[in-house]
Amino acid sequence: MVASESKPIRLGFIGLSTSGWASTALAPPLFQKPLSSRYSVVAVSTTRPESAEASAAKYSELVSKATGTKATIKPYHGSAEHIAADKDVDMVIVSVKVLHHKEVATKVIDAGKDFFIEWPAGRKLAETKEIYEAAKKVGVKTVVGFQMRFANFALEAKSVIDSGKLGKIVSSTFMVSSKFWGHTTPDFAKYVLEPSNGATLLDILGGHALDLFTHLLGPISSVSAVTKNQVQSSAVVDLSSGKPTGEVLPQNGPTQVCVSGLLKSGAAFNVHFQSGVKESDFQWIIQGENCSLRLIDPEPAGKRGFFDATPEVFLDGQKVELSTQDVNPSKLLWEAIANGKEESFANLEQALKVKEVLDAITQSANEGRRIDL
Repeated sequence: MVASESKPIRLGFIGLSTSGWASTALAPPLFQKPLSSRYSVVAVSTTRPESAEASAAKYSELVSKATGTKATIKPYHGSAEHIAADKDVDMVIVSVKVLHHKEVATKVIDAGKDFFIEWPAGRKLAETKEIYEAAKKVGVKTVVGFQMRFANFALEAKSVIDSGKLGKIVSSTFMVSSKFWGHTTPDFAKYVLEPSNGATLLDILGGHALDLFTHLLGPISSVSAVTKNQVQSSAVVDLSSGKPTGEVLPQNGPTQVCVSGLLKSGAAFNVHFQSGVKESDFQWIIQGENCSLRLIDPEPAGKRGFFDATPEVFLDGQKVELSTQDVNPSKLLWEAIANGKEESFANLEQALKVKEVLDAITQSANEGRRIDL
């Protein structure tokens, strides 16, 4: 789907409240120029009528300011089938907890609408596969929210690799640490502590990181993995006050994920994801026959690790100056969708391939053997 100023893409936004991830990171670029002329948010859907009305009022005002024309966004609540059936909606944005991905996406697919869905696009491999197959059968277009493909360091790294300056890639080592999935957990995210909910360190951070890894370096052919949980419990913290609520829950997901293997190109790789550590970290080294590419965050303190990493990039030992314009990954993703640049953003087929790698990592760790993909 390609947008133009004369025919913007009309969006129905499921999960867009007045606060939260969608309101602070995903949606804002849509209400700012130039995207406010390429997209038109025409409807929102939340769980309750009160929150739907509040959301519609807030974003109607933002659209009106951005376009100079009075806008009235329609509020929906409850089942996703209502907003999906709206004839004025061209594309549906699914930004809800992973627990509801399959249910919501199924309603959208049944309505025959193209849709954007946040990673992890369903709990575990099975749900992602069901969503993918249903979308493929109907023929709707899909986009998966792997925004980090559009981080400025990632765009620069891909440009260098694609240019051939490194020569043949022989190896890559990638290490990311996060404070999340650790000794404390925000009250809104308690569900991430239970692995069956599909939102562990490996599911979320690992999935985003491996999408970027394979987007730059190509598909993975084999993995050998070790996982370990070093944080047995997590204290729940009130997000608004930052203080513990007194509730302590079991933390059952892995906090250490170490993977080695081969890419289909023949290059060797190692990745290490860890959580529950005092300080986040981001280090990525790509070795080519001609020279190396290093992406290292010099100031990781206070960051979440992967999602707000600002690594410096070094090519053959020389620092590369990164672009300081249009550094919002969500904005660049929306632009790519509007321009029909399907080679740059992920769809459900690619998300399914990432899930297959994650599943192979878990299988390898559980069985203590190499898994070929």
